[in-house]
Amino acid sequence: MLFSLSDDQRQVQDTIRRVAVDKVAPRAAAIDADGTYPQDMFDLLRDLGLFTLPFPGEFGGSGSMLSACVAVEELCRVCYNTAYLLIVQWVPFGAILAGGSQAQKDRFLPGLATGALRGAISTTEAQSGSDVAGIRTKAARVDGGYCLN
Repeated sequence: MLFSLSDDQRQVQDTIRRVAVDKVAPRAAAIDADGTYPQDMFDLLRDLGLFTLPFPGEFGGSGSMLSACVAVEELCRVCYNTAYLLIVQWVPFGAILAGGSQAQKDRFLPGLATGALRGAISTTEAQSGSDVAGIRTKAARVDGGYCLN
């Protein structure tokens, strides 16, 4: 299938490419070697509004999955771990959008889009690796939140 990017998508691509080269690339080796969470990169992605890319407009997003893919591609050119911050932010978005109630969508999706909420997924256990069907951890509601066991 042949297609070309729209002018808006090219603008996203150019902007992210410049940011990737100017801001992310100089930190890439340290991010990879350090093994700690790169809060400054999360803040950069949030401030650029990149978390909004795949979200539907009704939840504060841009509604462009292709622009989201372009963003990941451009960031991966210089630092996979920084690109992965976008992906991790978007994983719960997809799950909530596909299977969440309207109340859950209204509660969580706008915050994920702006970066006010942190996206995450927990899928690895010693006995099952990343096989989500084999996960044994349970979440139980307790006073004040949940207990993971």
